[in-house]
Amino acid sequence: MNTEMHYEIERRTFLKLSSALLLSSTAPRLFAASKTAFTIYGAPALPSLTIAVATLQGQLAKQADTSLKIWKNPDQLRAGVASGEFKVMMSPSNVGVNLQNQGQNVGMINILTNGIVQLLGKTDISSPEQLVGKKVIMPFKNDMPDITFRALLKQRGIDESKVDITYTATPAEAVSLFLTQPFDIAYLPEPLASACILKGKKMGVEVVRTFDFLQSWAESFNTQPIIPQAGIIANRDFYQAHTAEFELLHQDLQSALTWVKNNPQSAAEIGTNYFPAPAPAIANAIPHANLTVRKGSEIKEELLKFYDIVLRYNPKLLGGKLPADDFFLC
Repeated sequence: MNTEMHYEIERRTFLKLSSALLLSSTAPRLFAASKTAFTIYGAPALPSLTIAVATLQGQLAKQADTSLKIWKNPDQLRAGVASGEFKVMMSPSNVGVNLQNQGQNVGMINILTNGIVQLLGKTDISSPEQLVGKKVIMPFKNDMPDITFRALLKQRGIDESKVDITYTATPAEAVSLFLTQPFDIAYLPEPLASACILKGKKMGVEVVRTFDFLQSWAESFNTQPIIPQAGIIANRDFYQAHTAEFELLHQDLQSALTWVKNNPQSAAEIGTNYFPAPAPAIANAIPHANLTVRKGSEIKEELLKFYDIVLRYNPKLLGGKLPADDFFLC
């Protein structure tokens, strides 16, 4: 082979490789641009970890531009729904009903926890009756922690005025005040409850998990030890236009939940990108978060029992009535 022919072969090879590299570098961006945007707005609580893993590892991510963004408080959630910015979002299970009853075009997709809020104390207490005379701090007045706490008090015949309740705008603020101020009890969602215990150890403040709130709930209301506290709701039109994607999301969430439970340390590292809690706290929180993945239709009976309890104690939290049958989208 002469030198001229050798150079020509090398030139052609270089051009082919350059074209292939150019195509491989631009094709993903061109393909990504054509993907459906599937952003899920998650709550600042541990069930969002299941969503995070699903958006990173699931099958839906191969055909849609999946991502998770965390809202800061329920007011931001409501505003996002009202503006139309939020199409798919995790919310306290009463909020979706409230939004629908106020005319918002939303419905329920699933439930992702059977009870996410934990009762912590600086000394152990063994029953709800021992809350009398205690100073309690919790986030989100008139939202899920407050709903369940006060409903239990009323059902047990405990005078609410004899329990000193302080509310904060965020769970992180409740943790800080609980550890630095003379509060006896904190009622916190995971992973902030576990973060509070670990942070307390570093500060020399002993924090313990008190009586089993879910078991007390079951005994008080004659139900299963389940509080279907939060799950995904969606804009109805967006859901109808993407039913196949939502079915794939359901499968991804189920796979993600199994992975999270089997790989708590790795899952916790992912969680640090979304929660103001260190990885050890997130890993510790996973066994206490009662994580689940159940479609709204599968848990409809339990949800309606829970909504009936909420309606009895504070109708405004549901928008004055139980959800319509078409509230359960899948």
